[in-house]
Amino acid sequence: MWGEIAYQLYGHEGYEQIREKYDETGSSPGENTLQDLFALSDDPVLILIDELAQYLEDASSVSVTDTTLSNQTLSFVKSLLETASSTPHVNIVYSIADTAFTDEAETIRREIKELDSIEQRQRRTITPTGSSEVSSVLQHRLFDEIDQEASKNVADAYYEYYRDVDRGLPQNVQEPAYRDRLESDYPLHPSIVDTLTQKIDSIQDFQKTRDALRLLARGIYYLWENGSKNQDRHFLRLYDLTPADDAPSGSIRTKLSDSLFEAVDLSAAVSADIYSSDGTAHGQREDGRWLDKDLPAIGSHITIVTLWNSLAVGERAIGLTRDELYEALAHPGISFDHYDSALKNLTGNDPQSGCYYLYDRDRLKFKSEAKLLYIIDQYTRNTPRKEAKDRFEGRLRREIGTGGLQTVPTTNPDDSFPEEPADVSDNADQPTLVIPHFDSVTVSDGGEEIPSKINTLYNKTASSHGAPTQTRKYKNYVLFLVPDAELVSTGIEKARRMEGIERLLNDSEKSAELTDDQFEDLRERRKTHRGLLGEQVRNVYRHLFYPDRGGLEHVAITAVDANGDSSFVKAVEATLDDRILRDDSDARGEVWFKQRLWQSAKNRMSTQQLKEQFAKKPGLPFLFSTKPLRKTVSRMVTEAGYVYWDNTTQTAYWTGSEEPDNWTHDGALTDSEDVKTSIKTNDVRIGDDYYLYKDIESLVDQESITPPTTGTDDETGGSGGTGSTGGTDETGGTDDGTGGTDDGDTVETWSHTSNTASAKRAFSEVREEALAKAGNNATPTVESVSIEVSGDEVLKHAFFLAQTTLSDYTDHTTVSMIYRARGGDDEFKANFNGSLASFNTLNQRLEGFADKSGQRNVDLTFTLSLPSPEEISTEDETDVLAVLRDKLSGTDVTLQVEGSGDIDTEDDA
Repeated sequence: MWGEIAYQLYGHEGYEQIREKYDETGSSPGENTLQDLFALSDDPVLILIDELAQYLEDASSVSVTDTTLSNQTLSFVKSLLETASSTPHVNIVYSIADTAFTDEAETIRREIKELDSIEQRQRRTITPTGSSEVSSVLQHRLFDEIDQEASKNVADAYYEYYRDVDRGLPQNVQEPAYRDRLESDYPLHPSIVDTLTQKIDSIQDFQKTRDALRLLARGIYYLWENGSKNQDRHFLRLYDLTPADDAPSGSIRTKLSDSLFEAVDLSAAVSADIYSSDGTAHGQREDGRWLDKDLPAIGSHITIVTLWNSLAVGERAIGLTRDELYEALAHPGISFDHYDSALKNLTGNDPQSGCYYLYDRDRLKFKSEAKLLYIIDQYTRNTPRKEAKDRFEGRLRREIGTGGLQTVPTTNPDDSFPEEPADVSDNADQPTLVIPHFDSVTVSDGGEEIPSKINTLYNKTASSHGAPTQTRKYKNYVLFLVPDAELVSTGIEKARRMEGIERLLNDSEKSAELTDDQFEDLRERRKTHRGLLGEQVRNVYRHLFYPDRGGLEHVAITAVDANGDSSFVKAVEATLDDRILRDDSDARGEVWFKQRLWQSAKNRMSTQQLKEQFAKKPGLPFLFSTKPLRKTVSRMVTEAGYVYWDNTTQTAYWTGSEEPDNWTHDGALTDSEDVKTSIKTNDVRIGDDYYLYKDIESLVDQESITPPTTGTDDETGGSGGTGSTGGTDETGGTDDGTGGTDDGDTVETWSHTSNTASAKRAFSEVREEALAKAGNNATPTVESVSIEVSGDEVLKHAFFLAQTTLSDYTDHTTVSMIYRARGGDDEFKANFNGSLASFNTLNQRLEGFADKSGQRNVDLTFTLSLPSPEEISTEDETDVLAVLRDKLSGTDVTLQVEGSGDIDTEDDA
């Protein structure tokens, strides 16, 4: 460097002064040598050194003795600057484009900084091309000649055009100064100059003047080679810098990919939304709408302008407003409505041309991540309504649920929705919740009027399709859950969105374009929307019509409001909870029984008829379990004078004391072997062979009861007879005829039925009641225990009890079971009465008969008849009640336990 400077300034004489010692050795001359050099002439000297950083980088690899040429050069520049500072006729101008060398070695950076610190003592920084001069430099480098008359005319025309447009433009565009810019920048539009030099210039590797020249030159070349479709050209615009120029080297696409996208990676946005070689980018698709109308490629114009305004970093990375977009696009003869329409499509409302990466949030901007919501919306819009309805219907079936109500349809996808009376059976087994299809019937008036189809299904039934209709008999057992008309459409749209998300996830090609975070977000959205769809379905079906005394009544419910995140069945049950009788419901009283359930004209009713009353009479409770009815029958016998007759065993249960007038036999009715004077809930069965008579006279008239056996002394003999011990006196064995013993003890009895509760609590309740009834001076014993299994898993818990808990009592235990199940249109019933050992040999678990959508009802009771009474003591807890209590402690078994026995009381007399 120093040899060349000496030669250019002072020719051969100057060069020879430093050749041998400095130039040929590579050593830098010092200040004294340079002062002698500048003394060769008094003429002014101007030394220009361009791209010093680049020179230093190149020189760093050249060795000079034990150092490098880079270090020698730095030393020379230091000496040169020091010498110039004391030599008035010498001036130094150098440039350091340090932003162009971001990847250089740290040593080069330190050298530049050190150089800066030296020259700052007498430095004046000069920017060779300021913002007002860049355009002139670009024009000078790009064009040999510019038609000044044309520039004036075009500027005048556009200035008037901008002032007359009916759209918002940046305020400065309509000011006179902008008209001057139009003329001075011609044929470059001001928007292209500003974008390249004020926004993209924020990218560190972008050299404002040099790279702008390269891009503009390439844009002019491409435009010259390919022309502009359907548009007279007056300026070079931003959209002329098109990624369609994708030659392997030197092209606009190459500059984008190799440099600018390193700072702001919009490569995916270009391929998806701006330009692809097969013409499928969204901007290109939008072009088709306009090219067919002999208009320019408006879609590409919008997306390319937005692309260049998105290539910025830091505070300048803000995209552009619509006003700024119109400034860059506006062209005489093209309506702004066209720009608006195209922009509307590109920002998301048109499934074919909506951009994946173009964001419109106050400002337009391309981003590196696609808009997930838009992609979902696109798939949602492309989902046929039928598929959306199918998904809604499928979710509808999932939300039906199971419980005490059977449903039409069930959750089985093969079940049809009810349309005709034949689709809703008429039976008294279980209340039915009817759920019509959302295309069949809806409620649009808030439930003020009952839909005609609902009225028809409520009042009519038929044995089969095409058969004559008949009046429905069991009206109290049909309820209807009907969708809301206004909410159906919203629900189907939710289903369509869910379907769109599924379709996107299943589209491997499209989902591969998503980032990992977006893909995970999409999966989370699927999970969320599944829940939202279920909630929406439950919200749509909100109109419940249920039977009451005056006919169908209406109440608006939702599954969520009624019982949390629930099913239709659970929601209805929660809404009508006060109308439902379950296992733990109490027995009804005499007044209610006579007024609501008993048919006053009848002397007797079977328990099956009583059960059917609940299904027949609108307004009665819904009988989810027969236990409350059995409790009520037992109570009517105990408290209201009714008599229960078991026709299968020819046994009457009567607790009265006055002989009926129509009993004509000698012995007391209560002494008959066919009559029991107490009744327990477990004694009551539901069926056509079990009757309740309104009084004992009615039963005696109807049924044949065996008279009690009576006899004389001769008939009883010395060793026979009632209570005889050998006939030593007239009365026989005991003095008082009570069946007691000679030592004076008297015998009382106790009996108690627990509430339905956990096993431990039920056994404890019965045991404590026995001890309480006996008091402090007596000892209760237990002779018989009945255990009725309750809860949701009766059979499972029953087999558990039979095979484990009751195994020590196998020889003394019997089992009674009534099983009823419905699966689809089929019904299955099974009864079992036998020993515990036989029950344990059952190899068919009956739960398998009905699927998940089916309905089951099981009554199952174990009866323990102990061979001898067991004392119940507070000290020695070895009786059967204590043993079973302890065995079942901690289990989830639910039982109702009934125990009975004697109370031995000491006679103080």
